[in-house]
Amino acid sequence: MAKFKLNWGWSILLVYVTFMTVFLILFFKSFKELETNELVTDNYYQKELKYGDVLAKKKNADSMRIPIQIQQNAEGVQIKFPSYQKSISGNIILYKPDNQKLDQRIPIHLDGNNTITIPMKSLISGRWNIALDWKQNDVLYFVEKKLSIK
Repeated sequence: MAKFKLNWGWSILLVYVTFMTVFLILFFKSFKELETNELVTDNYYQKELKYGDVLAKKKNADSMRIPIQIQQNAEGVQIKFPSYQKSISGNIILYKPDNQKLDQRIPIHLDGNNTITIPMKSLISGRWNIALDWKQNDVLYFVEKKLSIK
C-alpha cells in the first residue's frame, strides 16, 4: 500500500476546500439570522403616515427645560421625569428588535419621586428600544432611546 504524501498540490486543494466550507457555513448562518430579525412592526404603513405627529411630539420633548433621564441600574431601567411633570398619562413601549414576542407596553404610573422603574426580571439581555409616549396638560411628548441590557 502506498503511503500518502502531502505535497503542494494537496495543500492548495486543502486550502480551497477549507475556504469553501467556512464560506458556506457563514452564508447559511446569515440567512438563518435574517429569519429571526423582525425589523418591521405591525401596521408599519399606518405608523409611517402618523410620523408627522411623532415629530411634533419629539419637538415638544426636546423643548422641555429638564430632559427625561433613562438609566439602567441593578434594579432595572429607571425613568425619571422632571418634577414639574405632574399628572401625566401615557405608555412606555419596550421594543426588542430581534424578538417581537418580548415587546411590552407599560402604562406610566409615577411614584413620589416622579420615577418609574421597569424591573430587570422583565427584561432579558440584549438590545432594547425604549419609547416614551405621554401627555401632560394637553401637550403630547415622545422620547426614544436605545439601551443595551446586560
